[in-house]
Amino acid sequence: MRPARYREQRDGIWRRRLRVSAALLLVAGLVFLGATKLEWHRPTGELLHAVDALGRTSTIDVHLADAQTGLSRSRIEIESGGTRTVLASAEYAAASWRVSTVPETTISVPLQAIERKIPEGAATIRVYADDYSWLRWFRAERPILEAQATIDLTPPTLEVLSTEHYVTIGGAEFLLYKVSSDAIQSGVQVDSYFFPGTSGMFDDPGIAAAFFSVPQDLDVKTVPRAIAVDAAGNRREVNFHTVVKPRHFADKTLVLDDAFLERKVPEILAATGSPPQPDLVQGYLFINRTLRKQSEERIHQVTGTSAKTPLWDGAFLRQPNSAPLSGFADRRSYVYQGRIIDAQTHLGFDLASLRQSPVTAASTGTVVFAGALGIYGDAVILDHGLGIFSLYGHLSAITTQVGASVVRGDVIGRTGETGLAGGDHLHFSVMLWGTHIDPIEWWDGKWIHDHVTAKIDAYPHTTVTARRDG
Repeated sequence: MRPARYREQRDGIWRRRLRVSAALLLVAGLVFLGATKLEWHRPTGELLHAVDALGRTSTIDVHLADAQTGLSRSRIEIESGGTRTVLASAEYAAASWRVSTVPETTISVPLQAIERKIPEGAATIRVYADDYSWLRWFRAERPILEAQATIDLTPPTLEVLSTEHYVTIGGAEFLLYKVSSDAIQSGVQVDSYFFPGTSGMFDDPGIAAAFFSVPQDLDVKTVPRAIAVDAAGNRREVNFHTVVKPRHFADKTLVLDDAFLERKVPEILAATGSPPQPDLVQGYLFINRTLRKQSEERIHQVTGTSAKTPLWDGAFLRQPNSAPLSGFADRRSYVYQGRIIDAQTHLGFDLASLRQSPVTAASTGTVVFAGALGIYGDAVILDHGLGIFSLYGHLSAITTQVGASVVRGDVIGRTGETGLAGGDHLHFSVMLWGTHIDPIEWWDGKWIHDHVTAKIDAYPHTTVTARRDG
């Protein structure tokens, strides 16, 4: 048997080891708690959009996050005119003793300034948030985010000046109105279509002009409205006298055969870089539907800006020595092997003359597009000012370039059958901010005088130099 002294030494060693182990465990536990519960950093906050100007319909969107212990509570308030108003507050439950169930969140709160009686003028937005750190009990409350804003609850003023407006379905009309300088956007709303107005062409800087249309897919019950919106989102709407005239569009049937599909489908798919299709019919449907839609989207991109004064010079010129193959907004049914496989609306005029005939600019303008344009093949688009554009499609050659200025009658290309064309012809469209309208009105000098020139001439306009009738 070992002596007692040895046993005492052994027990002492074990006791020391236990004390060291306990101390290490205590230190590890404190480090763990410090890492998980003694979080030094406060939650972070970010405004998701500018709040410089807040109006009747404004919302304040805030993203909050806390990567460690998570969010425990939040509050958004606004101070204006010496009064504080709480816009939103929330508390977030803990998932365990360690962390919150909400590591991050986005809060969208409507200002509702009128309902909450928040006064107009300078304001301060403050965002408060806390986490599940034990240190939160020792922190002084202060905002994690603060931003300055202006509360503006007064819509722009808007007065319609022109008195007579007669628009045929698919056609255009012209509105003059006076709008206050705080408006950042104004024009005419027609159902889901918006036609922006343009200022700067009259001696009075408050007078603006807007072409508008009741597009071919709407009906006579449509009610156009003049609108103006300021930086705070306040909106003014004004009804004005408008007579919407009905219009019947022709129904046309196009018969497709294998020879046409074999000739055009592979050509167009290759020219546009489109994905392969299972067969010729599916390829044609892809072109007639998807590629057609993409072509119109591209047109809207190109026609998003326009000269602020009229560039056109007289009635638009119709393609010389041409005969119409189809008209504006024809309702087309596409038949293959005795069965209707598709239906689309033809947005423009097809005009045929001699093969590869010179294509002339319909009126004075600036070339804003010259190149490949989906179903329209090689095409040119001209800007004639105030949102009016003309398109020339299926060209075999383009003899102009983007940025070039052209006058009525200038040659800009030659007719052809590029794109979705069954033979050599010109596809001609007139567009209002990318929305196709009836070209017939623009071939008519009297229509231009009665609907446009007479209204412009009623107000001083020294900045307008182009002739507008003919």
